[in-house]
Amino acid sequence: MIINGLCADYGSRFCPCILAVTGGCVVCSQVNGKAFCDCKASGGICIKQELLRNGGKAKPGRLTYECEVISVIHYDGLVFLRVKVPISLEREVKRPGGFVFVRRKDAASWYDVPISVQFEEMMVGSIGMTLLFRGVKTNQFKDLAEGDTLLLRGPFNNGLLGLQHLEAQQSNRCLILTKGIGLLPSVSAVRYLQSRHNETELYVDEGNFSPSILKFQLDLFELPFKPLILLDDDGELSTPAKHVIRRFVADGGSLIHVGASEYVIHQVAAYLHYIGNRHVKLSACNNARMCCGEGVCGACTETTADKRVIHHCKEQVKIK
Repeated sequence: MIINGLCADYGSRFCPCILAVTGGCVVCSQVNGKAFCDCKASGGICIKQELLRNGGKAKPGRLTYECEVISVIHYDGLVFLRVKVPISLEREVKRPGGFVFVRRKDAASWYDVPISVQFEEMMVGSIGMTLLFRGVKTNQFKDLAEGDTLLLRGPFNNGLLGLQHLEAQQSNRCLILTKGIGLLPSVSAVRYLQSRHNETELYVDEGNFSPSILKFQLDLFELPFKPLILLDDDGELSTPAKHVIRRFVADGGSLIHVGASEYVIHQVAAYLHYIGNRHVKLSACNNARMCCGEGVCGACTETTADKRVIHHCKEQVKIK
């Protein structure tokens, strides 16, 4: 992946954040101690100036909301729930890649779990999420019932990479490739593309994931799909997958979204480069492990060869 120098929070009501105060801003070189400006911001907002206007302090961070569970569906090791939320929160997480941190009301803050927002009903004030029971943090939701109270912290919007490409699609052809659990965070991307009159073609590779859970999700959101094995026995992009991608590029497709592991994402990106693609854009799930969502804890950070620290909970990187 290549560093873009783009931040999901740039220009929002959370900018400048604590990273700008501590010299770790994703965008602004000057608040990081450099004498000149070499930022890549294109939104017309100067973070250094905003920081000075705010008295050298960070803007207030995300709030934690007490939210009522209004609908619960338990199914084969997961729970799909709809939660009543403030309209303001709903509007801000409706973007593809929107997610919140969730925990039980009586749980300590370190039980926060980052969960993708899969569904929203504008002006109704509810969002949908699917939680799989995979460990100590997620097991807290096993006995969840309607009327229970959850604590939601958000909004966060860096759950997908290549957001600028995905959000630019309008009345185009888009290909979605998912493998296993990667289908779940890709639901918002599919529904967003469809809402903008794009023609979507969804392929699903079960992988080692539960077929019944995938079918439950596909039926729940009424998503037509075709089965496709993405990797062959040697771990390379399969011949059928290559055929699908090559045909999509040749037919004038506009965007490929990959909801899968980092390895699969890079396999798709490498094949697009191999066939000489110059026009099809790429977006993908952000697979970073997140803990605080604010770029502070270091759980999602990666240090590059030139000692540049990437905060994957905030930073958009180019897939390559």
